[in-house]
Amino acid sequence: MLKEPESLITARDLFKKYDNKVAVDRISFQVKKGEVFGIVGPNGAGKTTTVNMITGKCIIDDGELFILGRDAKSHDRAIRKLMGVVSQEDSLDPDLSVFENLLIYASYFGAISKERISELLKFFDLTQYVNYNVMELSGGMRRRLTLARGLINDPSLLILDEPTTGLDPQVRHDTWDKLLQIKEQGITILLTTHYMEEVTKLCDRVMIMHDGSIIDMDTPRNIVTSRYPTDVIEIKFNNGSDFSNLLGSLKEFKFSHEFSSKFGLIIPQKSEDVMAIHKKLIELYPFAYPVRRPPNLEDAFLAITGTSLHETE
Repeated sequence: MLKEPESLITARDLFKKYDNKVAVDRISFQVKKGEVFGIVGPNGAGKTTTVNMITGKCIIDDGELFILGRDAKSHDRAIRKLMGVVSQEDSLDPDLSVFENLLIYASYFGAISKERISELLKFFDLTQYVNYNVMELSGGMRRRLTLARGLINDPSLLILDEPTTGLDPQVRHDTWDKLLQIKEQGITILLTTHYMEEVTKLCDRVMIMHDGSIIDMDTPRNIVTSRYPTDVIEIKFNNGSDFSNLLGSLKEFKFSHEFSSKFGLIIPQKSEDVMAIHKKLIELYPFAYPVRRPPNLEDAFLAITGTSLHETE
């Protein structure tokens, strides 16, 4: 039996082109055993194409891709048997019950015991709904069922595409709890998401893509702290000249700044200046609603890509 490698995914100079458009431009990365690895980027960044090459949905034009120690170009079928995939759309069969959906999907992998199905139903709190038609389930229940289906073959690697899109905040947090429990079972997770809070809560490392390339890859915390040494001050402004005037009033301080649309960030270089800058902005520009707050991954994403995820969804 092939020994499971420490890096479950290894990509080297991975390349994909559609007609004259380069979708993935020779990227290299590894997904380590036991981690939750996130891929984020605005629409058209290449993250979906990258995942599609990993799951075998599209052909690799050039480069190398090894998954679970196997060459993805020549062992596609063997890899898929060891991988769980949960797409953004649940693709559940509306004519079948909860149990039947799992049983039929399990048959694709050969002999899957009913005990395995029962374990997953219990883990995802779906036991009492086992005979329900899937159309009778809430959105959160359907998402839990698709996760259960993705785990039916007891995979070493679970691929999640936008796992909580469309869910209300409480269901989203409940889903995060389940995903962290899955990680504790030793399953490696790769996910794409538009939610920066999701990345912060779940991911050990995150890869930020833009225009088919990797522009940063690190822990969420390191990505934020490398750009923001202190708290930041968020302000609103009506136009560029207003923002310029505001910055001009802070000449006695050392700071950098970023802005997008109608919001700007003042980034003090010294922690002792944060309070003083915030106080001065409140006194001079109360209409700008200056708010002192910790920086977050959304701020870093905007600084790195020049684009907010909210503007690209």
